[in-house]
Amino acid sequence: MNQDLQNRLRRLGVTRGARDLKTERRFTRTDAPLSKLDPGHGDDDRVKSLELLFPSGRLEDTAAGACFVLDHVYPITFQHGNESLAALLQYSPAEAALFCGNDRLAQLAFRDFLFLDTETTGLGGAGTLAFMVGVGFVEQSSMTDVLVVRQYFLRDHGDETAMLLLLDDLLSQKVGLVTFNGRSFDLPLLDNRYLMNRLPVQLLDMPHIDLLPPSRRLWRNRFGSVALGNLEQKLLGVQRTGEDVPGWLIPGLYNDYLRSGDARELRRVFYHNELDMLSMVTLTAKILRQFTAAQGDDHPLDLFSLGKWQLTLGLEEEAELNYRRAAAADLPLDYYHRSLQQLGLLLKRDGRRQEAVPIWQQWAATSMKDVDAHVELAKHYEWHERDLQTAVLWTERALTLLGSWTPQQTTLIRPQLEHRLTRLRRKLGRSE
Repeated sequence: MNQDLQNRLRRLGVTRGARDLKTERRFTRTDAPLSKLDPGHGDDDRVKSLELLFPSGRLEDTAAGACFVLDHVYPITFQHGNESLAALLQYSPAEAALFCGNDRLAQLAFRDFLFLDTETTGLGGAGTLAFMVGVGFVEQSSMTDVLVVRQYFLRDHGDETAMLLLLDDLLSQKVGLVTFNGRSFDLPLLDNRYLMNRLPVQLLDMPHIDLLPPSRRLWRNRFGSVALGNLEQKLLGVQRTGEDVPGWLIPGLYNDYLRSGDARELRRVFYHNELDMLSMVTLTAKILRQFTAAQGDDHPLDLFSLGKWQLTLGLEEEAELNYRRAAAADLPLDYYHRSLQQLGLLLKRDGRRQEAVPIWQQWAATSMKDVDAHVELAKHYEWHERDLQTAVLWTERALTLLGSWTPQQTTLIRPQLEHRLTRLRRKLGRSE
C-alpha cells in the first residue's frame, strides 16, 4: 500500500483490526475469464478453499486487514454476445447527460468510469451487506486497451472494512459510475456500509448512469421484463452456461460458505457477477446507440418506445421521426394507434394541422375501440376548414361506431357527440 494511502488512513483513525487475519498470499494473475479457470477442481472434494479454487486471486492488505481480490482481464475487442466491449468507447457519458439529468457527465470519458455491481446477503435492510463488489474499468496494458473485471470478496464479515478501503481507493481514481439499478440498491447499500464502518466516501456524489431506467424506457414494451438476465438473452445475445446461479440463490450459497468453509459453489457466484459486469458494458453501448442513432429498420416497438421517451425529454423533432418510423413498420394495432395519436398531437401542437389530417384519418379508419380521431377531424373541419358538412360526417361516423360498444362504454362519450352533432346541424341550417 502506498504511503499516501497509509497517511490518509491514519488521519481518519483507521488501524488494523484486532482479529487474527489469514496469512497474506499472492497468486499469479491470469487473463483468462473465470469460466475457463480450473475446470477439474470442482470434482475433487479435497479442493474447497478460495486459494486453490481461484489460484489467480490474491489477498490485498490494508490498514484494516486483508480482502480477497480476483481480476479477469479482457481485450477490449472481446466479443460478449452480439457486441464487442469496444463498442462502449464509441460513445461518451455526455450522450447520457440528457436522460440522466446530470450536466456533470459532459466532458467525461468512459475510460475514467467504473462499472459496479454487488452481490449481497439479502435484499436490503440494516443487516444486509455486500459480500462481493464487482467493478469493471478500462485501462491500458502494453499500449492496448483492456477491460479489467475486479471482484472484491469477503472471506468473512470481518473483511468488510478492508474491502471498503480498497474500493474507495479505486473510486478516488475514477470520475463516474455505471450501475444497473444502483441508484435504488447498490449505491445506498454501500453508502450505508461506509457509514457503519465510520469511513467517509463520495459514492453518492459521483456522476452516475443507472442503466435500469433507460432500459425500461426502451425495451419494456417489447420484452416485458427488463431484468439484466432477460436483456442478455433477448437483446445482447448472451447465453450463460450451467455455471451460472439464479440471483435469489446467491445469499444462501454465501451463508453456506461461511458455515462450512467450502468455496466450491462460490465459483458460480463469481461467474454470475463477472457476466453481469460484461453485460453492463455492452448494454451501455446498446442504450446509447439506440438513443443517439436509431435506425428505421430497428424493431418498431423500440422505435415507438424511443419516440415516447424523446417526447418526455422535449425532443419533439426526434420523437416525430421515430413515431413515423414505428407507424410505417409492422406494429401491433394498439401501438400503431398510439403512434398515430402522438403524431397527430405533435403536428397539431406545432400548427401543422394539414399534415395531421391524414394521420387522424388513418387512425379513424383502423380503430374500433375509440373515437378520438373522429372527434379531432370533426373539430378540425368545424373550426379550421369551416367545412361543416364534413364535420357532421365525422361526428356521425363516430356515433355509428358507438353502436358496436356496450352501453357502459358509451355513457360519457355519446352525450358529447350528440351535443356536437346537434350544434353542427344547427350551424349548418343557419348557413344554408
